[in-house]
Amino acid sequence: MIIKAKRLYLLIISVFILASSFLISADSKENATDKIELPIIMYHHISKKSSALGAYVITPDQFESDLKFIKNKGYETITSQNLVDYFNGKFELPKKPIMITFDDGYLSFYEYAYPLLQKYNMKAVLSVIGKYSDLYSECNDRNVNYAHVTWDDIKEMSKSGLVEMANHTYDLHTLNDRKGSTIKSGENDDCYKTMLASDLKTVQNKLKEVTGTSPIAFTYPFGRVCKQSYSIIEEMGFKVSFGCEEKINYIDKENPNLYKLKRFNRAHGKLSESFFKNILW
Repeated sequence: MIIKAKRLYLLIISVFILASSFLISADSKENATDKIELPIIMYHHISKKSSALGAYVITPDQFESDLKFIKNKGYETITSQNLVDYFNGKFELPKKPIMITFDDGYLSFYEYAYPLLQKYNMKAVLSVIGKYSDLYSECNDRNVNYAHVTWDDIKEMSKSGLVEMANHTYDLHTLNDRKGSTIKSGENDDCYKTMLASDLKTVQNKLKEVTGTSPIAFTYPFGRVCKQSYSIIEEMGFKVSFGCEEKINYIDKENPNLYKLKRFNRAHGKLSESFFKNILW
């Protein structure tokens, strides 16, 4: 009797565990459907020179391999505007969305990445630094190893519908005492907000003049974020901001927060399969 009782007890426990596992699994799936899974890849510079390849530089072949891999996995590229439009009921997200971003606005994006985006009909978000686009628009230096895109380049790419422009500050892409667009030690909050708003407005106005549209996305230089920036970013009308934390975004459909979106930095030295192994499914 004791043995039978123990067997019955174990059977009941097993059924309970199995049922609990099913309920937890079902609940997890239900919760997962309430969120949008969005991987975002962060690129910087592209070069054909092996001596230039480093943590933030890849080759054109590597980028093309990434695009092929993304497509073969069934992912479709979107922009930050697409994401915002989805929550406003103006855009239908693909089943497996992904976002490609390029920081700093190097000319190599125009020369290497842009033609590949056209070839595969894929989209990207380009974060431009206003000061450098001003500089290279004036000096006509088209050295692909270090130059940045001009306002004419930006105008052309914007018209294509494949490249969305984001604000990467006008002149805050430095690591001095300010550390990008963050507040300096001892700086008054009001002075900081005035400074940041003035800098970002310069880029907003120029991009509106060139492309006809003010960016809705702001990219923090070096991923450096401070809480004092939050209110000014929202007050200026930015709907999206990008950071550098390397995680997949799970965006709540009912209460979306599109600020400080996480991104995976695409470094040189890994095959596409290896880089995307734990990012795409």
